[in-house]
Amino acid sequence: MKIFILFISATLLACHMHAQVAKKQTIMVSAKAVNGGGVLLKWPVDTLSGNYDIYKRTSLLIDNWGSKPYIKLPGNASSFFDSMLVEGTAAEYSLAKFAGLNTQSSGVIYAGNKLTEPVNSGSIILLIDSNYLVPLTMEILQLKTDMENEGMITHLIYAGRNQKPPQIRAQIIALYNSTKIKITTLLILGHVPVPYSGYFSATGNAPPPDGHIEGSGNHTGAWPADVYYGELDASWSDDEVNCTTGASARNYNVFNDGKFDQTKLPDAVDLEVGRVDLFDLPAFVKSDTVLIKQYLNRNHSWRTGSTVSIERALIDDNFTAFNLASTGYGNFAAMVPSDSIFNNRDYFPAQKQGSYLWSYACGAGSYSSCNGVGSTANFNNDSFNNTFTILAGSFFGDWDSRNNLLRAPLASSSLASFWGGIPKWYVHHMGLGKSIGYGTRITQNNIDFYYNGGFNSSFNSVHIALMGDPTLKIRNLNPPRLLTAQSSNRKVYLNWSPSLGVKDGYQIYRVDSMNNYMKISAQLFTDTFYVDDKNYQTGNYTYAVRAIKLETTPSGSYYNGSGAAITTVNHINGIGEYTNNELNIEVFPNPSQGVITIHFEEECMNLKDLLISDLTGKVIYKTDSGKTCENNFMLINLGSVQTGIYLISGSISNKKFVKKLVVIN
Repeated sequence: MKIFILFISATLLACHMHAQVAKKQTIMVSAKAVNGGGVLLKWPVDTLSGNYDIYKRTSLLIDNWGSKPYIKLPGNASSFFDSMLVEGTAAEYSLAKFAGLNTQSSGVIYAGNKLTEPVNSGSIILLIDSNYLVPLTMEILQLKTDMENEGMITHLIYAGRNQKPPQIRAQIIALYNSTKIKITTLLILGHVPVPYSGYFSATGNAPPPDGHIEGSGNHTGAWPADVYYGELDASWSDDEVNCTTGASARNYNVFNDGKFDQTKLPDAVDLEVGRVDLFDLPAFVKSDTVLIKQYLNRNHSWRTGSTVSIERALIDDNFTAFNLASTGYGNFAAMVPSDSIFNNRDYFPAQKQGSYLWSYACGAGSYSSCNGVGSTANFNNDSFNNTFTILAGSFFGDWDSRNNLLRAPLASSSLASFWGGIPKWYVHHMGLGKSIGYGTRITQNNIDFYYNGGFNSSFNSVHIALMGDPTLKIRNLNPPRLLTAQSSNRKVYLNWSPSLGVKDGYQIYRVDSMNNYMKISAQLFTDTFYVDDKNYQTGNYTYAVRAIKLETTPSGSYYNGSGAAITTVNHINGIGEYTNNELNIEVFPNPSQGVITIHFEEECMNLKDLLISDLTGKVIYKTDSGKTCENNFMLINLGSVQTGIYLISGSISNKKFVKKLVVIN
């Protein structure tokens, strides 16, 4: 097929074409966390010539690998222990085997040792097909609740099927710019209008990603481009491209037709975008509304730990002379044990006999089929059992088509799918608890930070898209339930029902108005109750409780948290309402701006240890002398003390007193 001639000439990997090229060109690196600190990287011994260079970045926010390798290793090496990785952290490692100037193989892993990720997940926009407003009210509410329990702020936008993409994007941008808590993610639910963009042609900006130029399939013109909704800064033009060579009029792109000119991204994608669109899948008989409802119910079961999958993966590679399947080999090594990655099993027969967390398949394709794999109709079978799948082949990467093969898994059992290998995808961070949307965005933005696969210049192009919910992760804990909170005797009493399944304990948080989760204690609690006796101020409070487990994966170890049980309470601290005072005092003015007068009911020459402290116990004023007390009055200037609630305490002739002071500055 001509599609692959383009790939062969563009590939960066200097390997002769032979069986299992994708596996040979991939360093299937995994990691093991070591108690006390450090991480052991491991990979299979290979027979390729050359030596290893390993690069390291200590933060995902660092946008380069450095000018020199972190370490060099001989060609027969199969492991490396990094003692510098301390507990509680993670680092990303890029491995490459070089023979002279030729790259023989490469791999990457995000490895951690007891990594603790922040609870807060930012904000998400649910961009919902307005056709589902009524029939899927409860399912959408459940999704919204699940996401909020996981620490996300949710925003809903309903869009009609006849709206124009620029109108919808304008709503997204306006919301993005107006929210206090940064929006990071966009889930498109349903047949929200599909943006099209690109000049894919032999004479255009780039060939079609699948290589079918004019005279060889004519998959030319504009392709679906959901990245348009996730890129929020650049201008997208519609007055430059005039291409009508496509076999389908759907791909025509002419001046001012509502389809954009850009083939490569005009700027970096800002949001993690995924789409669940099950419209126009007549092979499944059921309506798209019913199929979406079933998807959302499966989504809820997965993210709450009610459904699990066997942690294994299969690779059904029908293009063994090319490196497309390296997307499977490289990512699976970070998430699935090496002895549970199978490349000798067929895609459909195996996944109808038992569950697979991941699967990969590639072959010559049409819009609804993949040679050596199957067709859209094969997914219409209740016994198909998969959670995340990757497919590659001609045509069906153009996913806005009838009975499209890339969307079909979501109408069956899968929760996410993508066109992997065109270009090469990077979702390996999921091995340490990241979402699939994180890998989607870095793949879309990748030019050469990671090896892009060299396939038809498909990297950083507008067609790269995730089918599925971008917030999904590979491991999920069952959350605690029925959290209650009662305020009594200046304390808050929490009780909850236990989460199901294995866990190390519970983490308890107070949640502020900006959705920040603040741990009450660094320790985990194994009971299903807790008394918060350090909440000193009266007010309305939100509490959250999550199940926590230290997960061990082929990427090391990390602390995983369930969705939270959340409740609110009107807490009355009662500071100053002391009935056991042995001595009464008066404070005025109260509230004060920092200068107060205290009146004692007894002679204050015998005053001992008058203290003024804040609610954490920090002393801001102290006197043990009655010399400043005249006629049972004492004047105190607290200076520029901060606004807040303070306690005045002390004793006269062994009689104790406590009084609340409010300072407003």
